[in-house]
Amino acid sequence: MIHSEVESKLRSFGLTGCYQGYRCLVYAALLVHADPTALEMPSKLIYPEVARLCRIDIGNVDQAIRTAVQVCYRHSAPEVRAMCATSALPSIQQFMAGLAAYCDGRP
Repeated sequence: MIHSEVESKLRSFGLTGCYQGYRCLVYAALLVHADPTALEMPSKLIYPEVARLCRIDIGNVDQAIRTAVQVCYRHSAPEVRAMCATSALPSIQQFMAGLAAYCDGRP
């Protein structure tokens, strides 16, 4: 099941459920997995749905996800860079795309 794959990957990066961004990233990855074109406008297509599912203010979604990505990068930078195909801290869109691609079984 993709939900457990996403959670497993995030935990392997050192991100735990104590971060609000953990749940936000799980839901965001599921949304991106279902509709990859949503990454073209995440603040309009992904954040409102994530805010509703996580029961947080839409304005807090970006910051929660940004913090979660930074935690993942701090704990597992080489693995995050490999998953996102980047040489530095990935953007939120790059991270969500990489996470969704990982769950599809793509490198």
